[in-house]
Amino acid sequence: MGMENQHDLLVRARGGKGFSLIEVLIAAAIFLIVALGLVPFFTQAIANNRTGADFTQSTNYAKSELERLYALPLSSPDLQVTAGAEKVTVQYFSQTTHTWVSPLPAGELALWTRTVTIRQYGLSGMLSGGKLADALPAGTPAASVHARQIQVNVQSGRAGGPLGGGKQITLSVFKAY
Repeated sequence: MGMENQHDLLVRARGGKGFSLIEVLIAAAIFLIVALGLVPFFTQAIANNRTGADFTQSTNYAKSELERLYALPLSSPDLQVTAGAEKVTVQYFSQTTHTWVSPLPAGELALWTRTVTIRQYGLSGMLSGGKLADALPAGTPAASVHARQIQVNVQSGRAGGPLGGGKQITLSVFKAY
């Protein structure tokens, strides 16, 4: 037998030259079912990446401000409590200028909100019954203020949702003489 006759016999023995339409549709349906089963893994990965990015960004913004304030001398105006028992400063990360501003311009959305709270304490009354005593009010003589608490809270302007976002972090440190 020649080569061509052997090939013809093999083709006839297999029952055809390719896949039937039914086989292709069944294979496509199986592939679709497997692919749809993997979609939740991808959406969860996207949400986890967004959440991780928000935590990293909020931590960086909070830590950089905390380090800036911690490096200042205790007598710096940025660390002075001017009214009440604490000084609260709120800043917004502008979507258009990508800088921290206060107040936020009308009609603009804040990507991040950073709240800095400064409290002052005297060493003699810092711990009262194992708890932190009340902060000293503004106007307390400088000689009686021995430490300041610097607390920085950064919160994302994005609302939480199926793809993450809306995260916040609070960092706090005591700066003593």
